[in-house]
Amino acid sequence: MQSFFSKLIPNNNSNISRYYTGIVIIGIIVLIFILNIKFLAWLTIGFCFYIAFYEAIKLYGLENRTNLYVIATILWIIAYFHNNPITAALVAIVIMVSYNTFKQNTKSKDYLVIIYPTIPFLCFFDIYTSFGVKTIIWLIVTVAIADTGAYFGGKIFGKSPLSPLSPKKTLEGALIGFIVATLVGCVVGMMIKDFISAFFITLCIAAISIFGDLYESMLKRNANVKDSGNILPGHGGMLDRVDGLLFSSVVMLFLLDWI
Repeated sequence: MQSFFSKLIPNNNSNISRYYTGIVIIGIIVLIFILNIKFLAWLTIGFCFYIAFYEAIKLYGLENRTNLYVIATILWIIAYFHNNPITAALVAIVIMVSYNTFKQNTKSKDYLVIIYPTIPFLCFFDIYTSFGVKTIIWLIVTVAIADTGAYFGGKIFGKSPLSPLSPKKTLEGALIGFIVATLVGCVVGMMIKDFISAFFITLCIAAISIFGDLYESMLKRNANVKDSGNILPGHGGMLDRVDGLLFSSVVMLFLLDWI
């Protein structure tokens, strides 16, 4: 029994830091959404966005230029006042690509930081402003359980690697996380939608969160780094913590607009 729990929860400083950081993050999230003040949510999510934006610039191997942060700031301000900030982000991409074409700078990939993580963060905030705090809780609970279930499920039952991009993650863990997240997330979603809609949306966001994790693993492998950053003790960078949430936000916003 002792070896089982030592396998499940290894007793080392890294894991202790991971759990303490997780508790602090959960506490902050709960406080923000209990208060449910749009400006406070905008500031907090915006803070996370800027950190993730900085990390993405490094992962993509881009120059850390001021104009990129100016574009990010403009888009985030638009998100506060406009119901559909994603359109502005698409316009920004078109302008950036057009400018690089005019300058014959065909190797520039600055637009990548607008595609990810900017648009997913805009989608996340759009879900909050358009569909309310309950929907955000639904999203966060589903993704968090998928991630946690995959972690512990992999520790206990994991045998088959999920992908060469992330050899520590297992197929068994991902399936356990996916199933548990779909079941629990569906229950939460039924506070907002009917059973069929809640089940389908939860199923989709639980599945796509796995690929969000893998995409960030690919970026880190290409950049030859272990973590996207070190701002969160035991967790790494901001993108390490929200990668699945970002992918799921895009899919959830699309589904909520149609279902």
